[in-house]
Amino acid sequence: MAEAAPYPVIFEATYPERLSRLSTAFRLLLFIPIAIFAFALGGGELGLPGNARGGSAIVVGTASAVAVASWLAILVRGRIPRWLFDFQVALGRWSSRAFGYLFLLTDRYPPFEGDWVINYDVRYPERLSRWKLLFWKVITAMPHFIVLLFLGLAAMVVIVVAWFFILFAGRYPRGLFEYVAGVMRWNARVYAYVLSLTDEYPPFNLSAGAGPAGGDAYLISGILGFLLAGGGIAAGVAWAFLGGQETEVQADYQRLQANEAANAVEIHDVMVALTSVSDPLSEDETLLEPAPGKRLIMFQFSVENHNRWSVRIGRSGFRLRDEEGKKREPQLVIVDGRVAARNLEKDDRATVKVVFEVPEGVDPSELKYSPSFGLRSTVKYVFR
Repeated sequence: MAEAAPYPVIFEATYPERLSRLSTAFRLLLFIPIAIFAFALGGGELGLPGNARGGSAIVVGTASAVAVASWLAILVRGRIPRWLFDFQVALGRWSSRAFGYLFLLTDRYPPFEGDWVINYDVRYPERLSRWKLLFWKVITAMPHFIVLLFLGLAAMVVIVVAWFFILFAGRYPRGLFEYVAGVMRWNARVYAYVLSLTDEYPPFNLSAGAGPAGGDAYLISGILGFLLAGGGIAAGVAWAFLGGQETEVQADYQRLQANEAANAVEIHDVMVALTSVSDPLSEDETLLEPAPGKRLIMFQFSVENHNRWSVRIGRSGFRLRDEEGKKREPQLVIVDGRVAARNLEKDDRATVKVVFEVPEGVDPSELKYSPSFGLRSTVKYVFR
């Protein structure tokens, strides 16, 4: 029986017999120039192997733009122009080298070109399927994403263990080395598949010699992918229609103008209180000028965070409805004297001033504040 051809994505790492203790000890510091180069080149962010976004792509901004161009070419011509393909492979090669260095597979600083101890390559496909592009591949790759999540978490633990081992013994235990290299190889295959650098379905295997997954694995992955996608859509719909809570507070508008605060509300360990209203807002209190026939109103809140997570306060969290039924967005949000947005950390308290513009002779009817904590939790002040 003929042996199956290897998978068209190659990831090989040469095992080092000895590694520098000094370079290993300061690896995160030495990685900083690589990270800066990645941001300067791509304007993106660092992605780690084993996540659902195909974390091999360290240069997210550039890689995304080139991927979109490649997908358009596949839709029109059924193939990727060789220069676009080569560019994506070059990005993947440099990312593999960068992360291989970060994950201690070598102590040689990653070069931009030429041969190196970590080799990444992809066999150029003459034709690619249009109907499999993007959506179908993401669906069938979902089981891989889940497996890679757990493999990646385990790899992080292995890397920490290897770091201590190298510091004491000067070498990377071969079994741990092969595991980390295998996780990176698996991730590189899935990354290339989702980006349509190949149509071959990735194997569920860490081995360098593994071929494409069989038809049974492909079929089962497609079914599981559809179930996961359907579950995610159902959860999103349920969250949109059923999630969250709205707490209604009756507030006397005249008393608020006299600096008599409305009842405080606690949402997920965050205390929110509407303390006063300035209507109309005097010119001495703001640099803003209302448009002709309109006036400014300023609502002042007290927000105190006792949640372990930070609370982000910004313009998008506030909405005002006037007595004509029109919704209005804030003109300005100030948190402790500074223009928002701002994160409120645990046990922090802030005074928040929110300025709206409304027509003369039209009064506010309700004000909603939707903080960034909780599941779509909203405080609604109804004015009387």
